[in-house]
Amino acid sequence: MGEWRQGEWRQTASMGSARNRRHVTDAVEVSAERGGPSEPGGAGEEGGISSPRAEDAIPDWTSQLTVRGAVVGAGLGMLFCILVMRLALGPAGIVPSLNVPGGLLSFVILKGATSAGGRLGCSRGVFAPFGVQENTVVQTLVTACYSIAFSGGFGTYLTAMSYQAYLNTGGKPKGDPGFNPAAIFEPDMHRVIPYMLLISLVGIFTLTGLRKLMILDWRLPFPSGTATGIMLNSFHSKAGELDALRKLKALLWTSGGSFAFELFKWFFQGSDYSCGFGAFPIFGLVAQKWTWFADFNQSYIGSGMICPHVVNWSMLAGALLSWGLMWPLISLHEGDWFPAGLSSRDFRGLFGYKVFLTIAMTMGEGMYMLCKVAWSATSDIVSRIRASRAASARARAASDGGKEPADTQIVLLEDEFHHAASAAESKSLLEFKESAEDRERRTRVFVADSIPFWISPAGYAAFAAVAIGVIPVLYPPVKWYYVLVAMLVAPLLALPNSYGCGLTDWDSASMFGKLALFAFAGWAGAEHHGVIAGLGICGVILSACSSAAVLMQDFRTGYITTTSPRAMLCAQILGALMGCFLAPAAFSLLWSTGQVGLPGPYSNPFADIYRSMAMLGVEGFGGLPRYCPLLMGVFFGSALAICGLRDVLPRRYAKFVPTPMGMSIPFYIGANNALNFWAGSLVNHFWKWAGPKSFEALAPVVGSGLLIGSGIFSIPAAVLSIAGLNPPMCMSFSWEPPKAA
Repeated sequence: MGEWRQGEWRQTASMGSARNRRHVTDAVEVSAERGGPSEPGGAGEEGGISSPRAEDAIPDWTSQLTVRGAVVGAGLGMLFCILVMRLALGPAGIVPSLNVPGGLLSFVILKGATSAGGRLGCSRGVFAPFGVQENTVVQTLVTACYSIAFSGGFGTYLTAMSYQAYLNTGGKPKGDPGFNPAAIFEPDMHRVIPYMLLISLVGIFTLTGLRKLMILDWRLPFPSGTATGIMLNSFHSKAGELDALRKLKALLWTSGGSFAFELFKWFFQGSDYSCGFGAFPIFGLVAQKWTWFADFNQSYIGSGMICPHVVNWSMLAGALLSWGLMWPLISLHEGDWFPAGLSSRDFRGLFGYKVFLTIAMTMGEGMYMLCKVAWSATSDIVSRIRASRAASARARAASDGGKEPADTQIVLLEDEFHHAASAAESKSLLEFKESAEDRERRTRVFVADSIPFWISPAGYAAFAAVAIGVIPVLYPPVKWYYVLVAMLVAPLLALPNSYGCGLTDWDSASMFGKLALFAFAGWAGAEHHGVIAGLGICGVILSACSSAAVLMQDFRTGYITTTSPRAMLCAQILGALMGCFLAPAAFSLLWSTGQVGLPGPYSNPFADIYRSMAMLGVEGFGGLPRYCPLLMGVFFGSALAICGLRDVLPRRYAKFVPTPMGMSIPFYIGANNALNFWAGSLVNHFWKWAGPKSFEALAPVVGSGLLIGSGIFSIPAAVLSIAGLNPPMCMSFSWEPPKAA
């Protein structure tokens, strides 16, 4: 991370003739003859981050899309959909970025095919050599595919409509007079797949027309996209191939070990999956009651190695605050603050505090980020308008006989723009330096295969029109005018979300989705099944915002690897189409076990949280336990204050301020999952101290290996469960007081 000077935007007067010194915002092709020397600290000195060599021919955009690439993308997409589904339905519900593993595995598979072709003496078709552009397209296919598994709501709004979530949030069971069948829509494939197709594809066209503004004009870094592009460029060199082989070996050994350990754990889980290493009482049986135990979840330990330290330590702090202090103290007031004898999932009891204090802290940080992004975007736009007017005034003065040359005008204009842009989140951006030659080459490729401007509004209008007519048929409580309003609002929310993602690498789509959930649930009201209406519209907004941000991040990767925007857009559409079928298929594999929404490996806590938010939007705060609304206000304000403190403090102190969203997660899911993420951080801390060089190169790969091995085991585990084959042993723990002599 570094200050935002990744492009060194200024262009000096010595670089070529005046006719070629055109501002990059003109989005025009720069003449090839204007290739100056590398800037200090640029790609020539960093190594491995420059674009392909100038003498390397860039294939036509249609050649960057290959059949073998689509096949590799589909295979990896299915694997990653299973991994994401396993995490999204798990107790923590946290899904780390898998862009880097996707790029690594796609390179390894394609390289394996070309190496096999070399040994066979064949270099055509499947065995043909491949370049960084095809590698980038495959990585985009994988990213677009598994993103559907996350933004599709399988662990949130979609399963929140199910019967199990209905029961978990206080609904009456079938056969009871209070049972309400109209409040339940099971995630059946005949309903889920068309819904996914509509809400996912419409988001791709939301901001396509603004790609030049975000990538070339605003120079938003999109840190994950930049890191992926740098990695792919480094792979396509001799040193990069050796580095990729080293990482592959680490990935295979780690994922194999993780798979073997998950298999070992399975034998001791018992017929009801409540025994074994899933609740190992390392702190004692009393602490185990308050979720202070080890479950040795390899997925979350690996995720902890990938997630930032501040998230993992924030989760530990939240676990200490909630399960170490608050919940034991509040439980002492049973019968006073809330009725005694309630079930563990009744909102009138302790469960209500857990859910709604989680919501309060999550919404607090979400609202802060929303306001912050809106303010940054507004300030940036105003600064650019002022800079443009000042440049125009200087140009007129120069044309009237002034002494200021045109080159100086461009320098001053770009300096003003750079100052305005770097003022927002400059401390958290990925530093990316490139030589003037590489910058011009990338810009030339990015604008060469221009996407017609009309495609974005036409595609968005077409999918929006179909969605307005079809979604109310799939979910009758979601009226057509709800969808119409959502489609009008979605682009307005997608822009600040993509802008914020480009600056901070934080996708706030779920926050925008929650805002829509509250608004539309309240609009529909209880008499018109506002819970289902709010959840259905939540999916429209969340998926549209997320898909737009993912596409812009992929455009950033394509810019760095000199991949055609047309190829990237086609890959994004094809990957999303794959995901709309592969993600439901992966979900159905786990859903068929009958364990989704129940205590265990697929407890799916966020489905209950989303349904609870919809119920709150419809019914208000009247049914909550005593002091719960007051505590919600306190924790909402505390989240705002913590976020403000983090921005006010100098960076050397701000990095120790916890994130409220990270703190809130253990409030609901338990301390054991926070311990797993914290263990991932401990591994990173020790590894960085013991071997800094190997840590920088392999830590994310090892974390991904733990995640992949555990995720792959979910496939045979699900098959065994469906076949009725249960673990043969039950390892449990108990304590009896010593008998008196």
